[in-house]
Amino acid sequence: MCGIAGFIQRSPAPEVLRAMLGAIAHRGPDGDGVLVQQHGDWHVHLGHRRLSIIDLEGGAQPLGNEDGALSITYNGELYDYPALRARLEGRHQFRTKCDTEALVHHLEETGPAGLAALDGMFAFGLWNGREGSLLLARDRAGIKPLYIATLPDGGIAFASELSALLRHPAIPRKVSREGLLSYFFCDYTLPPTSMIEGVRKVIPGHFVRWADGALSPQTAYWRIEDTAGSAPRPLPSDDALARELWSRMARAVDSQMVADVPVGVFLSGGLDSSSVAALAHTRTSERLRTFSIGFTEKSFDESDYARLVARHIGSEHIEEIVGEKDLLGSFETIIGSLDEPLADHSYLPTWMLSRLAARHVKVVLGGDGGDELWGGYPTYKAHQYARVYGRIPRVLRELAPGLAERLPVGVSYQSLDWKVRRFVGRWDDDRTTRHFRWLSSVDLPDLPKALPWSRGVLPAALARSYPELGGPLSTVLGIDFSTYMHASVLTKVDRASMAHGLEVRPPLLDNALIDFAFSLPDRVKLRGTHTKYLLKKAARGHVPGVIVDRPKRGFGIPLVSWLRGPLVPALDDALRGGVLWDAGLLDRATFQGYRDAHVAGRIDASKPLWALVVLSRWMERERIGA
Repeated sequence: MCGIAGFIQRSPAPEVLRAMLGAIAHRGPDGDGVLVQQHGDWHVHLGHRRLSIIDLEGGAQPLGNEDGALSITYNGELYDYPALRARLEGRHQFRTKCDTEALVHHLEETGPAGLAALDGMFAFGLWNGREGSLLLARDRAGIKPLYIATLPDGGIAFASELSALLRHPAIPRKVSREGLLSYFFCDYTLPPTSMIEGVRKVIPGHFVRWADGALSPQTAYWRIEDTAGSAPRPLPSDDALARELWSRMARAVDSQMVADVPVGVFLSGGLDSSSVAALAHTRTSERLRTFSIGFTEKSFDESDYARLVARHIGSEHIEEIVGEKDLLGSFETIIGSLDEPLADHSYLPTWMLSRLAARHVKVVLGGDGGDELWGGYPTYKAHQYARVYGRIPRVLRELAPGLAERLPVGVSYQSLDWKVRRFVGRWDDDRTTRHFRWLSSVDLPDLPKALPWSRGVLPAALARSYPELGGPLSTVLGIDFSTYMHASVLTKVDRASMAHGLEVRPPLLDNALIDFAFSLPDRVKLRGTHTKYLLKKAARGHVPGVIVDRPKRGFGIPLVSWLRGPLVPALDDALRGGVLWDAGLLDRATFQGYRDAHVAGRIDASKPLWALVVLSRWMERERIGA
């Protein structure tokens, strides 16, 4: 696992490459490498920061093929690389034991057509000196990040993180309005959008090619709709499907535990991470180490459940209990590690969990992806209720938001009043629009007030179309898989873990598991109002019953109360002045109104206010202008 950066332009600039690598040194603290060569009028610069996981002695990059015509800088892990290497050994000479060399030779033979066959997480830049072309690609789930930007002379720059691209002098430090709109609606910038004008993200499951000053459009090599609803009919029994699911999960965990360093597990006490830990425990000859963060604020604490699972599987459980003082004391450092604004406040405990694990191991397995594949979020149940609510006469539905506003404002994570207000106050007859409005930070009708220039402009998430995937639930799962999961959840985990040089692997996002999940009908994921029906059935008997049956709880912090107390100074600092207000990018009166009503306890405006604090700190740190 590593950090990558590079560019191709008409003049040599090795010092710029070094600056870019310096910005992502945390992603690869074990070493670095550069390749600088000329091809006609173009100067090729490839850089790499390495976190050594496989072939500790021989896996340095950039790495080439036998004659040096191809060179790659690669961030990722291919879990099936031994089989891939075995297929290639008769035709190629291998000098290392790492997966990177197998990838180079595979792509040498297949080009982009071979991307769909790769089983792993990755982002890379492959320079082909024979053709004078650069291939840039990202894994299908979007586990690993990849930013790109065209240069004024027709060249191209790329990097694992936005901060590295900003070290190239030709990249403007100008905030993107498209990115701002996405951020305040969704809490994240949805690929290909980024927060910097002119910088794009490679969309998961896509690639681009650059050659002689021309950049191709982003092209999909894998599409979720290709496997949706493809399971044979009639389906096996639920029991048989549950056994197959557990078997597939076991194979995924087994393949993702391959490393030349110890592997641990993030253990929250939820179903997903507990299932991964239970499977990992049976697949290691050494005692498994599990890691969790607990909170002194009991309404947010799940450490008892994590300890229960650790005792059940016999892991060496390492935990840290943190309180308000710990989190707020590290507040500036933590949000300072965010490469691009992300308004998911669970980044703070995820950063602390990563710091804890990195003291003991270099690799952990996590439970990400279980909710998006198997229907775990409360929102999916809300769509079930929407079928009934949508039949109520409109005149009665129009009264509901006013009644909901009379409910007292709670401070617990996603309190009942918060859910009710979201459900009725952000109702939309269109399922996709309703789904995004339920999750949004600034609601759709309020965006033109908060961002005055955005009137008539749809956020990126609503401007695109989403395929129907065989059922209403599967369609919504597909929306979350192709938006929120990678743009928020996986981005959060990547930045928090790589800030500490820690690799996180999500076995529940194994290729075969993704295909299996989307091949199945809605009824095995959400049965009535029972979420994760098949996954719970598969885990029962392997994971303590209390874990299987307990309701989902998010990995959060008491943000609502903090933004009425210890974080008010940070909020007021963001409201005081700066380019956001001077350029008219945001309306100060609107956000001041959010602040005053929230601090007074009249509303819960924690999401847009937190988004403002994170954005303001980032723009100041990176000296971003309008």
